[in-house]
Amino acid sequence: MKRCVVSGRAERKCQATLTREAARVRNPRAEYYAWKMEETEKLFDELRNMSKSGTPIIVEGRRDEAALRRLDVPGTIYCLKSRGESRHDFLDHLDGATEAIVLTDFDREGKKLETWLYKELSQRGVKSDLKLWSRIRSLARTEVRSVEELPSFMRALQHRALGRRPLVAKVPRRQ
Repeated sequence: MKRCVVSGRAERKCQATLTREAARVRNPRAEYYAWKMEETEKLFDELRNMSKSGTPIIVEGRRDEAALRRLDVPGTIYCLKSRGESRHDFLDHLDGATEAIVLTDFDREGKKLETWLYKELSQRGVKSDLKLWSRIRSLARTEVRSVEELPSFMRALQHRALGRRPLVAKVPRRQ
């Protein structure tokens, strides 16, 4: 086992290097996951900043809104399906907005909703931002199918970047 023979600041740097090496041994893709986590954090920082500036976010349901709140996204979040009203009535809530962020789920139905929202918002003169949706989808790929899974995805990335397995709740076995 390697040891650090220096003291002070150099020792901390040496310890950090040894920790990264140990993580690399346990998980050879730790650097990839660290990069993926940084890119995802940048996306969520961008989302937070846009939301703080007053841009509303459109999600499918209440669980999606709760997931974004767990990721510290402030601002106005509209839930498309939770109001019990038609889609066109829902769009009336966005009157006066110049732009909106569309964050539907990443499944087939979410893609259809995203396309419909883009067309309808464009007709109403609201610029819809789909870049975040597509960038999150490309980073998450097969790991995430809905917006409500994003907080657990971030937690898993943090663990993988450190070279550990993500924590999974264990269900007690029957006897």
